[in-house]
Amino acid sequence: MENGKPVSVVEGRGGTCSRRGAVLLMLGGWRLWSQTMAADAGVPIRLAVSESLVSDVNINDARAAMQIWLKRMSQDLNLAVEISPKVFDTTEEILRRARAGQFDAVALNVAEYRQIADMLDPRQIIAETDGAEQYLLLAKRTGGVQRLADLRGLRLTILKAPKMCVATAWLATLLEEEHLDRSDRFFASVTTDVKPSRVVLPVFFGQADACITSKRGFDTMGELNPQVAKDLSVIARSPAMVVTFYTFHRNYRSVSRERFAKIYTNVPASVAGRQLATLFQFQGLAVSDASCLAPALAILNAADRAHAGQGAGGRK
Repeated sequence: MENGKPVSVVEGRGGTCSRRGAVLLMLGGWRLWSQTMAADAGVPIRLAVSESLVSDVNINDARAAMQIWLKRMSQDLNLAVEISPKVFDTTEEILRRARAGQFDAVALNVAEYRQIADMLDPRQIIAETDGAEQYLLLAKRTGGVQRLADLRGLRLTILKAPKMCVATAWLATLLEEEHLDRSDRFFASVTTDVKPSRVVLPVFFGQADACITSKRGFDTMGELNPQVAKDLSVIARSPAMVVTFYTFHRNYRSVSRERFAKIYTNVPASVAGRQLATLFQFQGLAVSDASCLAPALAILNAADRAHAGQGAGGRK
């Protein structure tokens, strides 16, 4: 008790540590309480990683990089992490495990997050420090396309990558805002590719009429080939969005939680961490909260409303 008020205690899994701690504190069992907390700190963090984050890389390379990083955390940083033998889970497995309370921390995309947001803690989102993702709709300057409506009946290609998980939803909102038809009716064809060059260069060479890619990828291509950047114009650009990140299950209260978050924000400090960062294409991570997801969630919600309106006998 302090100033007549009870001292707050850290809640463990299912509230067990909280109740045990309260009893021990009331009995003056400081040594027993510290031992209980130490035991809790030694319980492995159950980590789940969505397969959607590695869709455009070699899955075996991704598994190896993740296992090396987890081994380093276990050996060098004294933080045990428990993960499934196959390392990555499908979206369906992520959703099932969240509802069953079978993980403590998870790496996933914002579309998956939205489906289980009530199962996750909005107070800590571990996301990129080097800026959120932004999408560009590009067309050739000399192709006669100046706005979205000019693309009716033309060919569109879209980059398929983990951080492009909101791209089709963003396209749906663009079409809805301009009172145009849904994409499968509006365009002559819509194709995808996992390589940025195979998305952008067909527009540059006139083999496609427009593309949707990441601003980051397009900027890199422009540095390597300035003529590409010069000949393509931006028809539309998305807001900057956080689309992939780590977060925690709402019931996870172990004392290891803060250490896990801190270690991930220091990923570039080790060779294993830099390998992981290269594989998953980020420079660094920082802790925020769910407010950083608002732009992406707004687009996903708007796309749902657009699809619902079209399905209810809306625009033809």
